[in-house]
Amino acid sequence: MDMTIPVNLDSLLKQVTGFDEFRAGQEEVIRSVIRGRDTIAVLPTGAGKSLCYQLPVHALGGTVLIVSPLLSLMEDQVAQLKMQGEKRVAALNSFLAPKERAEVLANLGSYRFLFTSPEMLVQPHISKRIKQLRIAYIVADEAHCISQWGFDFRPDYLRMRDWLGNMEDRPPVLALTATASEKAIRDIADYLLMEQPELFIHTPDRPNIAMELIRLSGREEKTEWLLDHLSQWKGPGIIYVQSRKRAEELAGLLRSRQIVAAAFHAGMEGEDRILVQQQFLNGELEWICATNAFGMGINKPDIRWIVHDHLPSSAAQYIQEIGRSGRDGRQSLATLLYSEGDADTAAFIATDDLPEPETVHFIGKCVAEGMDIREAGERAGLSETALRVVSYWMDRLGTEQAAIQMDRLADTKREEIFSMVRFAEGAGCLRSRALGLFGYSPTVRPALCCSECGLDSSRILIGRTAARNSSGLLGWRERINSLFVVSGEE
Repeated sequence: MDMTIPVNLDSLLKQVTGFDEFRAGQEEVIRSVIRGRDTIAVLPTGAGKSLCYQLPVHALGGTVLIVSPLLSLMEDQVAQLKMQGEKRVAALNSFLAPKERAEVLANLGSYRFLFTSPEMLVQPHISKRIKQLRIAYIVADEAHCISQWGFDFRPDYLRMRDWLGNMEDRPPVLALTATASEKAIRDIADYLLMEQPELFIHTPDRPNIAMELIRLSGREEKTEWLLDHLSQWKGPGIIYVQSRKRAEELAGLLRSRQIVAAAFHAGMEGEDRILVQQQFLNGELEWICATNAFGMGINKPDIRWIVHDHLPSSAAQYIQEIGRSGRDGRQSLATLLYSEGDADTAAFIATDDLPEPETVHFIGKCVAEGMDIREAGERAGLSETALRVVSYWMDRLGTEQAAIQMDRLADTKREEIFSMVRFAEGAGCLRSRALGLFGYSPTVRPALCCSECGLDSSRILIGRTAARNSSGLLGWRERINSLFVVSGEE
């Protein structure tokens, strides 16, 4: 589909946002969407990708359907639109109570922006209702997750292919991400059934983020380094860790130093995750100690420092996570703490939820004998995630090929980790090494580039002058009670 709609984008931009000009890369993406073209846009973090899906619907009318990978990301995007005065926005996700969900479904046609998750999208009764809408275009936000997560973590991303294929008159699709390898771009185009998509690929380089690599002996030395340096220098910042236990441990240690910090991970209650996210966005928390469940799409412009306590499992993950910093354009710092044992730990965690081929064969045998696949998964000791992966690939490929696919996925993950090891143990400019993982070179050599080029981090960070009391950090129930002055006394 190729439409020509006369529209003055500068006037529309001013009318909708109040801005006088587009950021680099935005205008050509928006024009492509308005023309009705399938579009893949790879724009660096902080480049204003949200506008690329928010503006075209004002020219086209109808509803834009945004498929978003994380509930926290979805809630943040909805909140941002409402803060901008947009009333015709809703989210269909698992946070909604049955009554709230029924209300959203009853008013679907009235929304300009409708957010949902891949899992919700493929539920038959919701899918049917959505397909009855006048959808202007469909957005796959953080589309690298189709390749990064879909094959081995969130198979419902891949089921979007069937969902799109079953639409009688499929609207154009816009895929947005900050990082995508050539393979990821092919995966995105394939699984979103894109027809000769327009590609707008920009380097992921962020010159205002200085890069630092610190080699340490192991976990204990990393803990000492973190406590020492975070006691000297202020955030706000994020410490990325590999496990829920490590997130809780570091948050507790920081609070013992009177540094206002909280953990964030998928094992927390949904309400608690939203509260921690909002406290961080509001400046009530200085540090978040988080697994990779936090950060994607988080719009906090003044994050000054990202610290990785571990080796990220892929170049895409690393660039995405350090890209949370410096969105206000000011100088920021990304620090990677690295020790020799990190690669083995990263490989174990990355492949832990991938079933062994023998397990797939066992489940296939159980199912062939009439056992329900969930019962077979329980007998095999699979997690819910692993069972979703096995179920998807057995449905698509059969037992034998699904077992082979598990080996392929594990090999791909190990290769991505080895590329990060080569990055960490290589020589020369860190920025050049990081961008080289995507086939790019730095466009500029900033004065504050990286620790290999010579970096004085004290020129970036702000010294801590006084400790803040962290004892007042409340859970969501306590916060609600305090707001309404709930007390046991008359």
